[in-house]
Amino acid sequence: MLNSISMRRVNPAKSCVPTSPPFALRKLTALSLCLVASVAWSAEAEVADGGADATQEQDRLEAVVITSQKRIQAIQTVPVSVSVLSGKELAAQHIDNYDDLSRAVPGVSFNSVGANEGLTNVTIRGVSSTSGSATVGLYLDDVSITTKNFYDFAAQPKFFDLQGIEVLRGPQGSLWGASSEGGTIRFIPVQPDMTAQSSQVSIETSTTQHGGINYGASALFNTPVKDDVFALRGSIYSNHESGYIDHFDQKGNLVKKGVNDEKVTSFHLLGKITPSDELTIKPAVFYQLSNTGDNSAFYPSMGLHQQNKQVRENGRDEMALGSLSIQQNFKAFDFTSVTGVFKRQFDRQEDGTYYNSTVFAQAFLDPLYPNYQAQNDAIIGNLASPVKMKTNYRQVSQEFRLSSPEGGKGPVQWVAGVYYAEQSIHNTDFQQIPGINTAFQSIYGMPMEQSLVQGAYGAPGLQLFPNDIDESDDRTYREKQTAIFGQVDVDLRPDWHMGLGARLVHANETFVSTEIGFYQIGNISPYNQSASFSTVTPKATLSHDLDENHKMYLSAGEGTRLGGPTGPIVYGPTSVCASDFAAIGQTSQPTKFNSDSLWTYEAGSKNVLADGQVTLNAAVFHTDWQNIQQQIYLPTCGYYFTSNVGNAAIDGGELELAALLTRNLALNMTLSRENARVTSSNNPATVAVGAHLIDVPDLTATLAATYGFSFGDGTRVSARAEYAFTGHSYGSYQVSNSNYYNPAYGVLNLNLMFTLKDFEITAFAKNALNNQTIIQRPEINTVVEGYTVRPRTIGMKVTAHF
Repeated sequence: MLNSISMRRVNPAKSCVPTSPPFALRKLTALSLCLVASVAWSAEAEVADGGADATQEQDRLEAVVITSQKRIQAIQTVPVSVSVLSGKELAAQHIDNYDDLSRAVPGVSFNSVGANEGLTNVTIRGVSSTSGSATVGLYLDDVSITTKNFYDFAAQPKFFDLQGIEVLRGPQGSLWGASSEGGTIRFIPVQPDMTAQSSQVSIETSTTQHGGINYGASALFNTPVKDDVFALRGSIYSNHESGYIDHFDQKGNLVKKGVNDEKVTSFHLLGKITPSDELTIKPAVFYQLSNTGDNSAFYPSMGLHQQNKQVRENGRDEMALGSLSIQQNFKAFDFTSVTGVFKRQFDRQEDGTYYNSTVFAQAFLDPLYPNYQAQNDAIIGNLASPVKMKTNYRQVSQEFRLSSPEGGKGPVQWVAGVYYAEQSIHNTDFQQIPGINTAFQSIYGMPMEQSLVQGAYGAPGLQLFPNDIDESDDRTYREKQTAIFGQVDVDLRPDWHMGLGARLVHANETFVSTEIGFYQIGNISPYNQSASFSTVTPKATLSHDLDENHKMYLSAGEGTRLGGPTGPIVYGPTSVCASDFAAIGQTSQPTKFNSDSLWTYEAGSKNVLADGQVTLNAAVFHTDWQNIQQQIYLPTCGYYFTSNVGNAAIDGGELELAALLTRNLALNMTLSRENARVTSSNNPATVAVGAHLIDVPDLTATLAATYGFSFGDGTRVSARAEYAFTGHSYGSYQVSNSNYYNPAYGVLNLNLMFTLKDFEITAFAKNALNNQTIIQRPEINTVVEGYTVRPRTIGMKVTAHF
């Protein structure tokens, strides 16, 4: 059972961002006019209002190129709201995980269901859901690493040796498939250099307040095996982060400090083969292993960073990906084949003491033996119950696509292709209450099979807890998906452009579950479900070049995610979940959930100002989300299921500003505003109309300044200060829930870098002000947990280039 869990200047565009639904499509024209006004305002603004990267002296901002439309384009020409963080920016800003990424890119947020790696759910533009299929597509280069939100959450490759990360906001289903409802995140590795040999070694050490010493090392190489024909690039990364959560026993004695430490090792090997100018072959292998000693949750009732759980909640997350990309350029078109095999094995342990031992004592034994309530609750109710979850993911995918020739200058650019994927998820859930039979014998003087418990809940001769086993489940989910997709971009006139795209998806799913144990008595086992889903996701864009430096665009696109199975859950008037079902008005056993979908309408503006020293990109959007998949938690019995709960509307906008003030000083600013609310509900008892969608900050903003200067001998010094603000959000639909309101918080990061020819020495401070606001307070099995940002971490990194 998974525990679910500003600048003061007046900008005329500000009044255009809607603050509450409804917000109709007919208002997009007015929004575009507002954005024109914002362009005029920005053109008149002083350069001092912007920001950029000043790690090297320059007269104008560097042009950024992306491949998010499956072809190479300048970011300022693409009618999509997209952010790019280069590999240098990731390293300089010490962006290591989704938590860091959410504070660096507007419109991205996260929540941690379990507060450790592998249990983080990523959200873009408020399209937030902790169950069902994912709402954000994740890709390592062109291969999907997206996983279902069934038992665990997003795969998280470490951000090392990347060319950059592209974050596409808004539905991207036409090109990137189902689950790209809120957007898509692409991790793009550095490709081998065909002519230059190079290598790099880095070592890093730091200390975390209330934690310990952190250390890590990395190395990479690039070697042309045969100039202009074959090259290899490889990298290896190893890192250890100290824990900062302290574990106490039930008597209040400190058992161990820093239990939530993490160790990560990964490597990446890429090849590039060019037998001719027209043919490029790119094989790649990626592997990563993460081990966590425990999760990062603590119990606020005990104090900051303290917990006294009965069972350690450690995890082991192993993932591997092999891919082969082949591109053949013909005169009339380009052909691309992308083959991928993604595997992930995520093993973790949960503390099931409450929903196994305590519930058994209080809900089953006490009513049968009221005179033994004290012994039941004190002894059996406190028996530690480890829950071992093992989930194996496997996905094989193949994409073939044709496109207009790369670098073509004609008025029509196009791409079309087919996609096939097979995905399997195998999950085992093994739960024990060690010592339960011995404890029962010592209290009652008889084995459980001779007691009233056997007569009330068990079949004659059948042990209720054989070998102290409480539950043993085996579940297998399989999906086969086929899709055809295409997009065409047409220059209607030199300054007017239109894009049309669509994707047709068909999927077949099967689910088989065998669940046995005390809490499964009366349940269906084996349990079988199957379903088929078909959907079309269209997208359209219209853009206008005011001049070579100013672009306006409108877009409308649909996103979807597939439905799937849910359950089984013990159902009936005498089941352990009966009171929970009655409380939410559930009158039948939940067995499956349907696909949900959304339409997003967007107006945006992209601008280059002050002779290339300033860029200003802005977008506003409205999203209608229908038939939302959400998780329904049953607090008494500890089960959950996925259901379609209703509809929602999301209104918001983003702004990104970068300015080079001088050759040495740069500023960056990002801003995101979102208002996400439920507009209709299938069950107001669980999700009320008007409720906020969960885990969607109302506002996020960053402001950063970078100053750098060089000496004549090649030495360079640069300093960066960045403050990231995350507004309040809501973690539950129930006002009475401890996680209902999550407060705003801010994080200050500092960085000082010295470049000495072939060496870089960096000193840094993450969360320099040591903000320890409790940003989430989920109630897990009657216990309120707390999560904070990692405490202040100060360190140094040395890199040598050869």
